[in-house]
Amino acid sequence: MEIFDVAIVGGGPAGSSCAAFCALAGLRTLVLEREKFPREKVCGDCLNPSCWPVLQRLGLAQRVRDLPHSKLASVEFIAIDGRKVVVDLPTGEWCELSVKRSLFDDLLLRRARELRAHVREGTTVTALNCSHGPVARPGRDAPQRRGYRGDWRIETATGERFSARTLVGADGRNSTVARLCNLLPRPARERVALQAHIPLPRNFGRRVVLQFLPEGYSGQAPVNETELNLCLVGTPPTISRLRRWAERYFEITSDQPWRTITP
Repeated sequence: MEIFDVAIVGGGPAGSSCAAFCALAGLRTLVLEREKFPREKVCGDCLNPSCWPVLQRLGLAQRVRDLPHSKLASVEFIAIDGRKVVVDLPTGEWCELSVKRSLFDDLLLRRARELRAHVREGTTVTALNCSHGPVARPGRDAPQRRGYRGDWRIETATGERFSARTLVGADGRNSTVARLCNLLPRPARERVALQAHIPLPRNFGRRVVLQFLPEGYSGQAPVNETELNLCLVGTPPTISRLRRWAERYFEITSDQPWRTITP
């Protein structure tokens, strides 16, 4: 069994940056990521300007700017009745930009690996055991405790086992770590999200659009010179109508592939 100072479940931006900083601090670090990178993610693809100091500390600021992207100048809110509010975004080197998650996330995970974090992709965590508590498995009760710290045992779907002094759950909205440790009850959700990259409409400009509609809302942002990130958020009864609206509004075909997040 391999032993680590820190084990991080989830290799997205939170997990990768955590792993990179742990590795920089000299900690023996493990990242367990369920997917194989690069992969797309349902997301608006917009990078908040507050991220730049973090990326600079990781030596990634220029490498992010070198990725295909779009610099965003404003955010436009469109009400259901068509009224608009436009807010200017920061300019200069630390501006807001949009970049595909497949590119951004892969760069961060590669940086963690460059800094000698041990990265295991295509790895699903199935069981956790802490010396301060019993095994936490699906279907078994786990103690209602927060801030576990101790000797962790981690088991994966392929039977691999790892040990770590500290465990970090960075595996997102349906966190396996939170579920196995019974730390985060699954909330009731009814919203559904769709996302696609479609041809960039002419004269769209360097803007983010948040458009409110009777059925839900849409987010739109260019991610490079030729593609638009299009997101739709609604409920199970309304999402098909939102999709038909998008097909008409953006002149896309009904066989356009969409990525989905469901409750």
